[in-house]
Amino acid sequence: MDRQIEASKLAHTQKLEAMNIEADISESKALYKHDQSMKSTGFMAGLRASVRPVITYLFFTLFAVIKGTALYGLIYTDGIVWEIAIQTLWDEETQGIFAAIISFWFGSRALQRSRSSS
Repeated sequence: MDRQIEASKLAHTQKLEAMNIEADISESKALYKHDQSMKSTGFMAGLRASVRPVITYLFFTLFAVIKGTALYGLIYTDGIVWEIAIQTLWDEETQGIFAAIISFWFGSRALQRSRSSS
């Protein structure tokens, strides 16, 4: 009976994983289809293509300025050692933001595969 329950749980987990993969594929197809339907040329094409990268650069610059200012404050104002200051700034929230950005630009499925293999 226990083996049957365990097999049922495993089958359910595999089915759920297959559904998640299918949902990812469907989402990707819909996004590609949407992008292909928005054909434009010249200035508008360049403007549309530059929105995400420009916003990313602006937010990265803002992030770097804030973290750099915090690092400066910790080291020169509070007198904290470099190693401790870096560990303080690389907190769980920062790691989460970093993971979200990498996931957005390089694909969440690739990150999930690397996490599951480790």
